[in-house]
Amino acid sequence: MRRLLNILLPVILLLAASCERRPMMELSNTHYVRVYVSEDIKNVTTGFYNEEYERPEYKSPDVLRVMLADPQSGAVRAERFLRNKGQDSKGLYYDGYIIADPGEYTLLAYNFDTESTIISDPYNYRKAYAYTDGIASHLKTKIPSRAVKSPSDEPEQIVYDPDHLFAADCGCVQVPYVDYIDTLRTPEGDHFHAESIVKSYYLQVRVKGVQYATSSIGLLTGMSGSAVLHSKAMNEDSNVTVYFEMLPGNNPSSGIMRATDDEAIIYTTFGTFGKLPDAENELEITFDFLTVYGKAHSETIDITDVFATPEAKNQQWLLLDHVIVIPEPPKSSGGGFAPSLDEWGDITTDIII
Repeated sequence: MRRLLNILLPVILLLAASCERRPMMELSNTHYVRVYVSEDIKNVTTGFYNEEYERPEYKSPDVLRVMLADPQSGAVRAERFLRNKGQDSKGLYYDGYIIADPGEYTLLAYNFDTESTIISDPYNYRKAYAYTDGIASHLKTKIPSRAVKSPSDEPEQIVYDPDHLFAADCGCVQVPYVDYIDTLRTPEGDHFHAESIVKSYYLQVRVKGVQYATSSIGLLTGMSGSAVLHSKAMNEDSNVTVYFEMLPGNNPSSGIMRATDDEAIIYTTFGTFGKLPDAENELEITFDFLTVYGKAHSETIDITDVFATPEAKNQQWLLLDHVIVIPEPPKSSGGGFAPSLDEWGDITTDIII
């Protein structure tokens, strides 16, 4: 045994002398990312035409999806869902950590909890776009103005209006070789910033005989049906008609919001990916009313000039200088009707995704 130790000891000493002590370091592939969301949305969170009117429902996103993609193919190489919210002087932000190997990427982030807005091709940076489905078939059959169409008419795509989709993109994100958790930033050194790719327009029109209506919808032609996420640009090849419900202008103190003694106002706020630039001759809105005496009433208005007004360009207000006249109910010996705006009902339907 002693002889064996005498042989091993010089070997151990020789190995110890040849070793070099080095710090234990590993390349980190975990990166911090922060995305600010701009919630200043005209006619939804700010810039209201009338503070007393009913406002569109809005809540901050619950979660943001962040993805890093290959710059050439656009294919997703890494992704993470950000659920942690924070607030500072720059506004609302979402943050977390994403795992990615060193290299160059393109970044795309968007909220993942929309109701009517749908994402197509979500695993490709270049191809991902947002759109909305066509309205349910049972709703289309109940639109008086679309009930009878000529066989020569081109098919019309009537879709739900989109809810707000916040998107942030960056065409060049460098993920370096580091031995710590770094922070991903834009080439300018900033955090990422998301804005909605949807515009919200406020629309109103005057109505005479509104007391004879139980409900009303609007159909606006010449709108884009989709938008690309990374550029936030609308698709100019997608021509759709946007469907939305109108509201009676109620004032808690006076009942019906009157434009004049015998006229009332109906209004709404609707979303769109944008007005098609070549749709100058197709910007029409049709109002379809259901009346208390069982007959339908429809009226179509050309609103091309309305989109050119300062109110439309600056505030996204479509204020129609037009009066819709709903006919009085037919005379009957049974004493007639005593209708009111309280008879307007909600139209509820499922959106199939």
